[in-house]
Amino acid sequence: MVGSEAFREGAVLFIDADHFKSINDTFGHAIGDAVLQEMGSAIRNSIRESDLAARIGGEEFAVFLVEAGRDKTLEIAERIRQNMRGVRRAVGIEDREITVSIGICVHGPGQTLNDILLRADQNLYVAKNRGRDCIVATTGFGPVFA
Repeated sequence: MVGSEAFREGAVLFIDADHFKSINDTFGHAIGDAVLQEMGSAIRNSIRESDLAARIGGEEFAVFLVEAGRDKTLEIAERIRQNMRGVRRAVGIEDREITVSIGICVHGPGQTLNDILLRADQNLYVAKNRGRDCIVATTGFGPVFA
């Protein structure tokens, strides 16, 4: 487990596929699995070598950005969001848009790793409630800035 020290200048992103159940229901689980694999590739192609990405369950992924402040974090998150647009072509379902919601917490003063994870998760749910296909971010315990 990575300690809070690693996030002195870092961030956590939680990424969730929007309306993923409808992809499985419409196209079947084989296509759904292919979508998840392509999403993983899109995420890997959007981050730096120093960053870490993982699928954490279902259609949800986590990204740990090391030495990334607010601006760099938003740049990477937007690149991830935009790169999801190519997933549908890669799996052959051009008539279905693939979008993601992203919740972010950039490490702030006094935050523990658990605080960061909790805040990123809360921000993901705010993104979902805002209509999906968006990014919601905070620094530490501060207000939403994206």
